[in-house]
This record gives sequence, C-alpha cells and structure tokens, in this order.
Amino acid sequence: MSNQGLKVTAHAPGSPGQFSELAAQVREATGAACVALIVVDAAGNGGYSIAGPLEAQLSIPHTLEEVALQLRSQLASSIQ
Repeated sequence: MSNQGLKVTAHAPGSPGQFSELAAQVREATGAACVALIVVDAAGNGGYSIAGPLEAQLSIPHTLEEVALQLRSQLASSIQ
C-alpha cells in the first residue's frame, strides 16, 4: 500500500454511512460516549463512521491526531 491515490470515503454528518450501524453497535456494546470506526481495505482505501452525540464527536479530530502521532512513532521504531 502506498499513499499515492488512496481514497477515504466519508459521508455528511448526521447521514448514515456504510459503517454507521456497526459503529453504533460498538458504541452500545462498549458504553462509549463516542466511537470512531476506521476501515481500510486491502488496497489501502478507507472509510469511517462516527457514532455518538455531536458534543462527544467534537473531541474526535484531536484524538485521531494523537493516535496518528503515536502510531507513526510505533511503526517507525518497528521497521528500524
């Protein structure tokens, strides 16, 4: 998987997306305030869905940025 030409599929907030039902099930099963479900196919293309009230969703961008920083660091150290 290269970063060239990869596509992320999103949907309008408040409208159902491809993974909305699954994200809602995970939220209910875990009792989480909010769930961000990210799915990447074999070609590296992705989609996501977020389940939870708007107030809880507001923290998702910051959380994802922190996850990305940590993941980059972990991956970089694991391939050295």
